[in-house]
Amino acid sequence: MGHSQERDSPRDRRGEAPEDGERPSLEDEIFAVASTVEVETGRAEPLLGEPLTRLRRNRLQAPPPREIGLIAGGFLTFAFVDAVMMYAPLMSSSRPSLLPQMVTLLVLAFGLGGLLAVKVRGSWRPFGLGMMLGWVFLTLVSVGFLTGLTSL
Repeated sequence: MGHSQERDSPRDRRGEAPEDGERPSLEDEIFAVASTVEVETGRAEPLLGEPLTRLRRNRLQAPPPREIGLIAGGFLTFAFVDAVMMYAPLMSSSRPSLLPQMVTLLVLAFGLGGLLAVKVRGSWRPFGLGMMLGWVFLTLVSVGFLTGLTSL
């Protein structure tokens, strides 16, 4: 009946620090604020003996106008091919499956566009990136309607 309060840690019930001579609980050690701050005494000079060099960061620069034109060219090329491929199925009253068009557009954008961006490189890289950006943009703007993702 008489619950002994001597066994319980004073911190657990009242939120106070343990009394002198009493071992602090694990909770006290984890969540207690340090009463003293340890300062490392030693020399003030760097350990390596010489100052560390600062790393230079290259600032982001806008791509040259030629690359912007190539990205726009890839974007517009994909948009044109998408408009040609999706015109007939989307204008018909009986909606056929758009799965072949979706697969073809995915292969065109990420197959050919990725090939141009990764393997061919050079001046074709921005064109391939533009094709991939065209697929992403048209998919997001039309909620997948223009690229055939709604057929899934």
